[in-house]
Amino acid sequence: MKSVLLSRSERVTCWGEHHLFQTERADLGFVIPATLVFVIALLLTALDFILIQKLIYRFGIVNAVGLALFLIGVVIRAVGKRTLGKYYSYGLRTLPDHKLIKHGIYKHIRHPISLAAIIYDAGIPLFFSSLCGFLLMLGLIPLMSYRIKIEEKMLIEKFGDEYREYMKKTKKLIPFIY
Repeated sequence: MKSVLLSRSERVTCWGEHHLFQTERADLGFVIPATLVFVIALLLTALDFILIQKLIYRFGIVNAVGLALFLIGVVIRAVGKRTLGKYYSYGLRTLPDHKLIKHGIYKHIRHPISLAAIIYDAGIPLFFSSLCGFLLMLGLIPLMSYRIKIEEKMLIEKFGDEYREYMKKTKKLIPFIY
């Protein structure tokens, strides 16, 4: 991966001139470890299914929960991305004309796409009855928490008191709870 400093604001481009995404430099502390955890968890899930379960798939309650979590996560992510529209980006960044989105799913929680990732990432190994893969996927939760902290700092810098007020009226990930 190639990173290039774009400006004093600590923005980086990942993967060279025809970049995959731009993000805050601090976000690389999420992107790199989260990618590693996700890929290793998928590999462990596959190895578990192939070597331990001998490719024998038994659809039971754990698998149904995994499938349900995956599908719920995908729907939440799609709704969050659609609500953000042109402001959605894989990397953390704001646009010059950026507007703070406070409607739709964002009326209830500030980080629905992060919630969606936690939900569907946990669902994948459960669908394949992989306890090892599931436990490793749980390692994404503190990484996601780190990213949310960086994103909220960036949004406070961009929107100031408007974002602080929004924070008082909404929860981070789980409506009415957290």
